[in-house]
Amino acid sequence: MPSNDTSSGAFLPSFPAKPISGQDFVSINSEGNFSVNGTPIRFWGTNLAGNAPFPDKDKAYYIAGRMRKLGINLVRIHQIDAPTNLRSIFYGMPSSRQLNLRNIDYMDKLISELKKNGIYVNMNLNVVRKFMNTDGIVDADSLQHFAKGFTIFAPEIVALEKEYAMELLTHINPYTGLSLAEDPVMAMVELINENSLYTMWRQNELKPFAQGGILPVSYNKMLDTMYCSFLLKKYGSTENLQAAWSNGTSQADTGNLIINGDFENSSNANWYMELHSGALATIGRETIDPYEGKMSAKITVSTVTGTDWHIQFEQTGFSLKKDSVYVVEFMARADSMRLIGATVMRNNSPYNGYGSKDFRLSTKWQQYSFSIRATEDNAAQSRLSINFKNNKGFFYFDNIKVIPTKPKGLLAGETLENKTVRRIDYNDAYGYSAKRVKDMSEFYIKLQDDFYSGMRSYLKDQLKVRVPIIGTNSNSGPGDLISQAKYDYMDNHAYWQHPVFPGVAWSQTDWYVDNTPMVKALDGGTMTQLFGGIAMLGKPYTVSEYSHPFPNIYQTEMMLFTSAYLSFHNADAIEFFDYNASLDFDSDFIAKHFDNSRNPALMSLYPSCALAFRNSYISKARETIKINYSPDFVYSIPAGSKAAPWGISFYPTELSFIHSIRNESFSSQAATDFSTLPAAPQSPYRTDTDEILFDPQKGILTVSAPKFIGATGFLNSNAGVKAGLMEITSADGFGTITWVSLTGDSLAGAKKSLITLSSKAQNMGMIWDGTTTVHNDWGHAPTMICPLSLSLRLNINADSLRVTALDVYGNPVKSLSGVYYPKTPGIFDIVLDQNTGKSPWFGFEMYKNGATPVSPGAQGIQSYKLEQNYPNPFNGITAAKYYVPFESHIKIDVFDALGRRVKSLIDRNQPRGVYTIRWEGKDDNNEDVSSGIYFMSLRSGSFLEIKK
Repeated sequence: MPSNDTSSGAFLPSFPAKPISGQDFVSINSEGNFSVNGTPIRFWGTNLAGNAPFPDKDKAYYIAGRMRKLGINLVRIHQIDAPTNLRSIFYGMPSSRQLNLRNIDYMDKLISELKKNGIYVNMNLNVVRKFMNTDGIVDADSLQHFAKGFTIFAPEIVALEKEYAMELLTHINPYTGLSLAEDPVMAMVELINENSLYTMWRQNELKPFAQGGILPVSYNKMLDTMYCSFLLKKYGSTENLQAAWSNGTSQADTGNLIINGDFENSSNANWYMELHSGALATIGRETIDPYEGKMSAKITVSTVTGTDWHIQFEQTGFSLKKDSVYVVEFMARADSMRLIGATVMRNNSPYNGYGSKDFRLSTKWQQYSFSIRATEDNAAQSRLSINFKNNKGFFYFDNIKVIPTKPKGLLAGETLENKTVRRIDYNDAYGYSAKRVKDMSEFYIKLQDDFYSGMRSYLKDQLKVRVPIIGTNSNSGPGDLISQAKYDYMDNHAYWQHPVFPGVAWSQTDWYVDNTPMVKALDGGTMTQLFGGIAMLGKPYTVSEYSHPFPNIYQTEMMLFTSAYLSFHNADAIEFFDYNASLDFDSDFIAKHFDNSRNPALMSLYPSCALAFRNSYISKARETIKINYSPDFVYSIPAGSKAAPWGISFYPTELSFIHSIRNESFSSQAATDFSTLPAAPQSPYRTDTDEILFDPQKGILTVSAPKFIGATGFLNSNAGVKAGLMEITSADGFGTITWVSLTGDSLAGAKKSLITLSSKAQNMGMIWDGTTTVHNDWGHAPTMICPLSLSLRLNINADSLRVTALDVYGNPVKSLSGVYYPKTPGIFDIVLDQNTGKSPWFGFEMYKNGATPVSPGAQGIQSYKLEQNYPNPFNGITAAKYYVPFESHIKIDVFDALGRRVKSLIDRNQPRGVYTIRWEGKDDNNEDVSSGIYFMSLRSGSFLEIKK
């Protein structure tokens, strides 16, 4: 698949270059979908990240042209603010308030070429900008994670975001003569990427460094002041606040559930070290410098594996009561600054968690604590475990307790007047009164609301941006969605088995992928994350990042999963991550985990899946489950949430495999009664349209729509599986097959269609270490794809079928072409073998009551000719070859012995070529003719030839 191919393949879907004109702005219609000039539009998109949005100008035209050919009509412009990239928008500038105009010129050229090809852009504003001291930002060097979170609440940073938006969106592109704000090529704007203050609160990061957070002292004080001002405005005085939160007293903490938590017992009875996969750690007793008494525990961690839970210091066997609140507290220190994690959970199946928290230890004794709420009665099967976050060294513990308690209100010494009311951690919410927790939630949500509304107003009112705007795509449950639901559309990200970096983040050598298929995931993998409750009723829904990162050998499955379920849930856009992140668009080499442009296992499926998604070939759900939340419900979530890794759900998200799920409102008087929703469905999962079937036990997903059919998974172990008109009778491996109509007709009668067959890809010379990593041994060009061999049985309305392997441009390879005739009427058994065909694409031509071309445009044809039919005599079906020397009107008929015409076989213009005509012994009324003598005639102009 050449990097510079902009041609139109004879058997690939047609995506003609239709330039975006002056009024082709993207808007939102009354149905809640994107539209252009009143016509709904779906986006099959990709990401250009890092240096890639700034390609050499002489490459821009074919980058855009190739994208269009493959079905892409949206490009997300991402990470252009990366500080160290050679062509970053800030590269080489003394501050991030000055733009590199030379680099912007490269991007301008690319955008102009995208526009010529009818490809829109999704412009991202704040992604990985590194604020600098020269920007005038306090403690700029101490703002972690590209200042995520700070970009939401710090006024001086928000001001710089507006300044940047103004400079970027009002800059005039010399190649279009328009700014992005006034150019319809910009389809949408994203304010901040994967950035959520609420999520940071959930992760207990909104506190000073010394307490394990990420806030410099000045920003911690800023948030404290903002919080007290919020409370003062709401309550007016400390007295009113105390009345609302209760007086802050509770029953004395009694009854430590932990045995020998002070380690004064002569043995380490009741304490255990759980070790896995070669991890090594020991429990000892330390007499030097205990916190209290004569002894403390000393944990020596000598060997780690990269997985936290492979070492757990724990005590089990205590009991908890449902809905009761407990405080976990302990004294601890370490031989240096080290991170640990503490968890309380069930010690047997299903291993439910009750609460956890991470802590940063110092070399001095300090007290650490968090609160939990038991979600069930647990008789003697509870566990307190401490893990050491893959840190080797010495850790010391004393006075470990798990104590029943009551929620606290306003604490002693906390007043609004002195601004001493402290912000509580998310994981401590169980230990505080419901009203205090609600106010804490409301504060962070309001900060987000204020930021998004202010930025959106600035873009719309000041910069005159006309297109939809989204806040962010980081959705940590309803606490984030309540803010995003106020804006133009909803967005989300998901990755199946993102690379894991056990040591240094984004290490080139120390990483792994789990390398298992999602089609075997009993929990639905990413599909329930994407479709289990993010989308909003009446608003477009997009997925602006998605991938099954390379080198997962099953990644081809992602193309059918996404095109199928995006369509079923009536989503509006998918933007795979990514097309490219470098300036090299030409090397036939898969560059690391995410770059897809040279990955044949994925890119070969783009045309068929894009056609199906963009044209709604797969039906949307018949039934929509509507979810409602009240603000009070959302504010209360931290005090008793059922938390998933990236969200909070109060119902079985597997319902999204059967029906559509949409949030209807976040401002209802009352939340949905979740007990009234259907129970979790059991696999295999069949959509309410009957078009999609997902069977994780068998490892197979099928799509059966009139114009699009597909299957992905373990094709080799699912012989006999049917997808609509197609049955896979045999296969020799894992892979994906799609079959799409190229004429807009049902596949049962489409004259032209395309089958795509894809398996796994890798670079030549790539060296695996086991099955989960290649370290930095990515190999070299060219890329290779593993060949598959499939036997298919097709049920189509045709007399014959020509199957032709296509070249890298999507054109037929004449030497790799064959004609199939039905085994029985309408039933074709065909074989697709990539060992000989060496192509992911196979063009299908169906012929009905007429001719099958043997070699269109064949050389050396001098005159018309009709050869003798074979077999002759025949019983059932006979065929004859004929020759057409130049394009002309051809008429072929069958007559009986009395000269009466019984069947017209061909009556139309045909180009120069050699053809085969078939007759099944039926007349024009489709009735079987009687046995006897018949004649076949070929007539064109004055030429006539007859065969008996």
